[in-house]
Amino acid sequence: MKPIKFQKDILPHLLAVTAFLAITILFFSPIYFDGKALNQGDIAQWEASAQELVEYREATGEEGLWTNSIFGGMPAYLISVKWGNGLIKFAHAVYTFGLPHPTRIIFASMLSFYIMLLCFKVRPYIAIMGAIAFGLSSYNIIGLTAGHNARISAVSFMPLVMAGIHLAFGKNKWLGAGLTALALAMEIRVNHLQITYYLAFIVGIYGLIRLIEFSKTQQLNVFFKRLGLLVIAAVLAVGSTFGELYSTYEYGKYSNRGQSELTQQANQEMNEDGLSATYAFQYSNGIWDPFTLFIPNTLGGPGPFPEEGELAAFLDQQGLRGAQKQQYLRGIPTYWGSESATTYYAGAIMIFLMVLGILLLDRKYTIWLLAVAFLGIVFSYGRNLPGFNYLMFDNFPGYNKFRSVTFTMVMPIFSFALIGCLALEKLMSEKFDKSRQKKLMIAIGSTAGLALLLALGAGMFGFRSGFDSRLPAEMLDAVQADRKSLLRIDAFRTFGLIAAFGLVLYFMLKKMVKPAVACALLVLIASVDIIAVSNRFIQGANYTTPARATLRVASPADQYILQHKELGDRVLDLSSPSFYDGRASQFHQLVNGYHGARIRRYQEIIDNGLISEFQEASNGNLAGSPLLNMLNTKYLIQNPSDVSGVVKNNNALGSAWFVGNVVKAANPDEEFNQTLNLTNPGSIAVVPSGEVNDQVGTSLGTINLTEYHPGYWKYESNNSGDGFAVFSEIYYPKGFKVTIDGEPVQMTKANYILRGLEVPAGQHTIEFEFAPKIYAIGSPIMMVMSILVLLSFAGGVYMSIKKD
Repeated sequence: MKPIKFQKDILPHLLAVTAFLAITILFFSPIYFDGKALNQGDIAQWEASAQELVEYREATGEEGLWTNSIFGGMPAYLISVKWGNGLIKFAHAVYTFGLPHPTRIIFASMLSFYIMLLCFKVRPYIAIMGAIAFGLSSYNIIGLTAGHNARISAVSFMPLVMAGIHLAFGKNKWLGAGLTALALAMEIRVNHLQITYYLAFIVGIYGLIRLIEFSKTQQLNVFFKRLGLLVIAAVLAVGSTFGELYSTYEYGKYSNRGQSELTQQANQEMNEDGLSATYAFQYSNGIWDPFTLFIPNTLGGPGPFPEEGELAAFLDQQGLRGAQKQQYLRGIPTYWGSESATTYYAGAIMIFLMVLGILLLDRKYTIWLLAVAFLGIVFSYGRNLPGFNYLMFDNFPGYNKFRSVTFTMVMPIFSFALIGCLALEKLMSEKFDKSRQKKLMIAIGSTAGLALLLALGAGMFGFRSGFDSRLPAEMLDAVQADRKSLLRIDAFRTFGLIAAFGLVLYFMLKKMVKPAVACALLVLIASVDIIAVSNRFIQGANYTTPARATLRVASPADQYILQHKELGDRVLDLSSPSFYDGRASQFHQLVNGYHGARIRRYQEIIDNGLISEFQEASNGNLAGSPLLNMLNTKYLIQNPSDVSGVVKNNNALGSAWFVGNVVKAANPDEEFNQTLNLTNPGSIAVVPSGEVNDQVGTSLGTINLTEYHPGYWKYESNNSGDGFAVFSEIYYPKGFKVTIDGEPVQMTKANYILRGLEVPAGQHTIEFEFAPKIYAIGSPIMMVMSILVLLSFAGGVYMSIKKD
């Protein structure tokens, strides 16, 4: 082992980690110094829907695998379940130095990118620059403020996975394989398969390039040996999350991302396996939107209009002040593109360095990274580039399982930062001759020149948006002038940053400035570039009191329902204009809710019946609500601030009931249509013809829910003859154990989405338990695989040290 020199081998990395810690703490200073928390909309929704599961875990130490909090009930896999990979979670905490969630995600992003650049033999101070550009990109900050913690966590481990893979194909195969296993295990554990799917494109193109490279040097045997190690690493990583992955895969087949059983829907897209194209491409980039990678306010940005701008002056002239003025400045979109105002910014410096990389780097890097960037941008166009994207959607494996294709913009941000840092490293590692000087000037001239051209020629654009037709004609000039100003200011900003960075770089290479001073200035300019833009997307309004304290305080309406409800009673929250709001699930079992992956049959009932009943109920009309009644929707919240805002639905059918008539449906289409046509589900049940006896009993009686906790229901029944019971619980075909007096029985579907059961005459105890085998089997496997992942990483470190 070669001796370790502190100043060369330890100090630069210690400074880097210290810088990342300091930047994280300062960027999120209200969290660290004022006791605040990020106000994340999606996280608030998630916390509410997970509350039932969290309380059960804290009270019993056990996991609830089913929750009734949202959408009548669904598996809890994608909400809050602890599996057997706690060691990987611990490794994640160690890797992020115990920083609080979610700020540790940004630290992890910077540290991962730094490690990756070191593995690509980039010197530390350049790696610090690239790490800040990637970790603090507006992509990450916008994601965190929206509450997309899992997505940005998955992004934070992308570079670390790439670092391990690159090491494995180099001279440090053991450390590379071990790092890949650990990084991929942490990547998959945060459970955002969409980002992992995009990572597969980055890795796949890299692998293809390396295959060609090894083939040219007649070293295919070496390539496949390294690939074999990486396959083993991937198996270990996947094994550490096996239970989660399999349960997600299994649930996906029955969720709104799986194939419908119906054949007669008006919208044929809903029959497809996966999301509908319309839903998947709902959030797509306009053709010019990716230009914000270079100039953030190219298309106006997310707003608001400036306080000292033309629109503000116009409003002052009209005598508008205070709240009225702010309503216009914030209500009129500054964005004048064709889609959404999301600004994903890669950095002016990184774009400049990317162009330099095209001129300087080996083709194996430029082909790989530019292909990744190109694909990311093209994917992001979604429905606005239909020929390519619909072809991918219809034919490429797994592509139709994900929505919000603008998330692919992480691919060019990753690529530009990596290619830019590789370019700067190459420029500084070789002699600065006339050829390289020319290439540097071309890179500066092309990028700074384009920015200057846009700044000076900003008047050539129209700056009109679809919203403008709603504005008075006399206001339009001021609105468009401000939009032009926003573009011009940011274009001049980009020009100035590139010019300053290029000038310092040129002086350093010409040895006209001390290297230490120049390096510090380069890092400072590149960091200010990124941080200043990202700061636009996180302001005081994004912070609130700590997350646990901001869980919805029980309103008078909530308190009334909590005091009066019985086991199994459901609530419909009408206080939100959207059916898809789950904040009230903190206290109640909701018919509505908030989650991206809903049971498909339930989604079909929502789309074709529940939405209309929701709207009717919002208008005060509860007559003719059979779907709400069979879901035992006992209470409706119209106004949470007043007890009188609670409406009790006396037609709700209860937690279970016996029916006097059973209608058999020959196929799912008949089940669906007959269920929607039910006017009295308390008397009639629709069941699949093949799942009940030909002489199913229809004797009436009583049945009551006597015990419930997440994943367990206990009923007491009393009926004089054989009968058929309907339970106001959502049917799911996997993982249920159903018994009558301890003897196993088979439940069936009833009314398309509910559970049904043939009950013999007499008094009985009926129990439903959601106990899927995958949890019992998966957790121990995950624990073993987690240990092997950590051992493989430790072994890789040992082999690396021993080799040195």
